[in-house]
Amino acid sequence: MDNISLILISIGLAMDAFAVSLTEGLAIKKLRKRSILKIALIFGGFQAIMPYIGWRVGGVFADKISQYDYIITTILLLLIGGKMIYDGWKDEECEVKGKCSSNSNLLILGFATSIDALAIGFSFSLVSNLDIYYSIQVIGAVTFLIASIGVYLGHRVGHLISYKTEYLGGGILVLMGLKSLVGHFI
Repeated sequence: MDNISLILISIGLAMDAFAVSLTEGLAIKKLRKRSILKIALIFGGFQAIMPYIGWRVGGVFADKISQYDYIITTILLLLIGGKMIYDGWKDEECEVKGKCSSNSNLLILGFATSIDALAIGFSFSLVSNLDIYYSIQVIGAVTFLIASIGVYLGHRVGHLISYKTEYLGGGILVLMGLKSLVGHFI
């Protein structure tokens, strides 16, 4: 997998975390570096761990399904991207009202926003020339950076852009899925 594709996937995966980080930034009365760091570490950490778990689990089945790898990758990316776009329409209390900042809620959100990364990790197990350790570092770092920016922007101007960033993230993943499908036939 080339670096541009990996970065685009990382950005797409990070959009859920960005949306939640924006709302967390909205809810913070006095912005501190510690708050930004905590939120970014939780989201970046989950986004890095989950693809690795998916890769390990997927590796067990890779030999049996490798002939269908492009179909599975395309379907997973389209489903995940489509779900993110759909979730952009939902008005969940923590995303709209920013009531997620307790540590337990942040851990749950970190896990919930990284489920798509688990599926990506499964599709990574089907890619023969993929360095999983490099990939999860990139995904974690990109998510950390994007979540940090999200908290800051949420605190400053979050009311203007809100949770609609999921549309962008979902759109990126849908395009990557279509690229996978088209790339197989070209």
